[in-house]
Amino acid sequence: MSTAKKISITENAAKRVAKLIAEEKVDNLMLRVMVSAGGCSGFEYRFDLEETKNQDDNIIEAKGIKLIVDNMSLELLDGSE
Repeated sequence: MSTAKKISITENAAKRVAKLIAEEKVDNLMLRVMVSAGGCSGFEYRFDLEETKNQDDNIIEAKGIKLIVDNMSLELLDGSE
């Protein structure tokens, strides 16, 4: 039994992210997906384009793009698409 945490991205989402990255004209951009506490309303989800990876980040390559997800967010996003 695998204990690896996983998230996936749809083909359409990957195409849209690839288009956004191409428009930025910056090499090595990746999509950061982050979950943070949002107070009374639950969690907040953030999506940013970034060039750098932090020490606690995971890189997930899928459908031609790279996702950056920190360990805490990956726990919360496990099984998400």
